[in-house]
Amino acid sequence: MKRVLVAAGLTAIVAIGACPKDTRAATDEEFYRGSTLRLLSSSGASSGYTLWARFIARHLPRHIPGEPTIVVQSMVGAGGLLLSNYMYNVAPKDGREIATVPREAPTLPMMNTAGVKYDSQKFNWLGTPTSETNLCVTSRDAAFQSVDDLYKKQLIVGTTGVGSGMHIFPVALNALLGMKFKTIDGYKDTGVILLALDRNEIQGACQSAETLMQARGDEIRSGKIRIMLQAGAKPDPDFPNVPFVLDLAKTDEERQALRFLYSSLTFGRPYLAPPDVPADRVAILRKAFAETFKDSAFLAEAKAQKYEVSPISGEEMAALIRELGRTPKPVIDRVSALIEPPKPN
Repeated sequence: MKRVLVAAGLTAIVAIGACPKDTRAATDEEFYRGSTLRLLSSSGASSGYTLWARFIARHLPRHIPGEPTIVVQSMVGAGGLLLSNYMYNVAPKDGREIATVPREAPTLPMMNTAGVKYDSQKFNWLGTPTSETNLCVTSRDAAFQSVDDLYKKQLIVGTTGVGSGMHIFPVALNALLGMKFKTIDGYKDTGVILLALDRNEIQGACQSAETLMQARGDEIRSGKIRIMLQAGAKPDPDFPNVPFVLDLAKTDEERQALRFLYSSLTFGRPYLAPPDVPADRVAILRKAFAETFKDSAFLAEAKAQKYEVSPISGEEMAALIRELGRTPKPVIDRVSALIEPPKPN
């Protein structure tokens, strides 16, 4: 009888010891099975962010336990600040809502940008499929022949709002390098801005190279749209004859400020979950993104659609953002002042 009781006790102990792992695995799958995961984009339907989101949404469910349905929706406003603030302060913290936000989102709080109501270091970063180059372009009718003209004549560019790179980069270039951009804010998305360029409502734009080449590659190659300037972590070999922004800096201070300003391009198309999502679900989502970016079907479709895939993991993104947070305050303050000069008392 004693032997039976001891054996039963040992069996119970073994069962109890195994239970947490098995239960967690089952819980993870049960949590997402049959559910809907909402993927929010900070941009409109024709923007590069939303096109990437729809593309990723076709492949990501295969790599999430339970294979939830993913619905892509836009939350447009203030150049992406509306969505970033929502994800930090309002979005549910259970792992069923994730977002793609502007690549500038990590650095805006560091610069005390007006309207920012989040701490980028507290988001759960999930990864990015690519890094970016930014191009400033003009229509042929605008009569801008080279980068030198950006110092001499006013170039009217369209943007989606003050929180977007389309606004931030030209405004900062004016103050730092003495260029003459004029921003017209409030366009719905990049596609609408390009239509405005066609109608001569504006003269140019500073946008993602990938978005521009996908939407207007033929016009760029034919010279109907001219590339004036490129920016990013390093010169893009696809544009060998286009001036690179860091080469225009005249001092080390200008160069350091430009590096911080354009550091966001490293993040390409960043994805995040809100703060305080359970760590195990963050791990599931990060793993799902990492596996998606290596998935053969995903890569085949990316090649067919001419998407450049050069991913950074969620863990790597979080580390890069922490490193950016250690940038000397005078440099950050300088860039912040360039973007939004202090109002007079």
